Amino acid sequence: MKYRDSEGMDDAFFPISPFMIFPEAYGDFGIYLRKGRNYLLFTREGEQFSRKHKNILHENGIQEVYIESSQKPSYDRYLEENLSRVLLDDSIPLSVRSSVFYYASRMVVDDLFRNVEDLLDRPMLDKLTNVVRSGIRFLALPDAMKNIIPVMSRNFKVPTHCVHAFIYSAALFGTLGASEQENIDLGLGAILHDIGKSTLPKMVLYKRGRLNSEERELIRLHPAKGVGMCSQVPLGQVCLNSILFHHEKGDGSGYPAGLTMASIPLHARIVGIADVFDGLTSRRSFVDPISADRALSMILEPSTGLYDPNLLERFAEVLTQAGAAGLN
Repeated sequence: MKYRDSEGMDDAFFPISPFMIFPEAYGDFGIYLRKGRNYLLFTREGEQFSRKHKNILHENGIQEVYIESSQKPSYDRYLEENLSRVLLDDSIPLSVRSSVFYYASRMVVDDLFRNVEDLLDRPMLDKLTNVVRSGIRFLALPDAMKNIIPVMSRNFKVPTHCVHAFIYSAALFGTLGASEQENIDLGLGAILHDIGKSTLPKMVLYKRGRLNSEERELIRLHPAKGVGMCSQVPLGQVCLNSILFHHEKGDGSGYPAGLTMASIPLHARIVGIADVFDGLTSRRSFVDPISADRALSMILEPSTGLYDPNLLERFAEVLTQAGAAGLN
């Protein structure tokens, strides 16, 4: 048995649920159990994690296993490769699958924003498409939204916000009975809707306090910048419309084109609702989050005419069914 002394090694390992290790799959990382001050090697790097291993953990009531932090990239690849299978595995609690999906999607989008030039490479697009396709199928399950909303972070960061916009957009669009491919195209548009912000200075994106007029104009460039970045990527018009037009408003006060409601593509209207709702219910450097109820009241206000009322009603129903009222 291999032991590692845990004293002074709090950052050397990270914990995960045993449900996030998948039977009959091989991983290029070791799995450890913690016993007092020590980490005990349970399965070795490259060893198949069997149902027997899973049963041992279950029978002993073990709720966390550990992986060396140096092997996190290997674990992330393993999770990515097995994501679709685990999300549809009914033997895994829905709450755990929600955490798996949220972790995996944030991992991929965080990686994209750190290495945005990789968007031009097929492997990155394949990763995004896999997350979107797997997420759409998962979010269509009964009670999936109810389980994923409590997992979602309330602290606003652009990559995390893109994941949230995808979750809300996919849940809303899923009520319209569109084809899976159209759902995927919309999902890619939602998850990439703020990719243009990756070109903007962080001191502007996360400024404490209100933006001045020059900074606001800089922010308003991000939809066009995003479409420009995606122009060489094989993405459909649904996706590109969602990126370019998600800040258009029904009364013509939006940007970049000042379109009125009838001219705003359906998919962009959906992403626009998801975008503003997540922005209102997230904690930013200059404003505290508000509850889901209050956010919905603000964007449902008929006198504004900013958002599609039929889509808003559907969105409110999705959130109500998910038990999101009072979300903070």
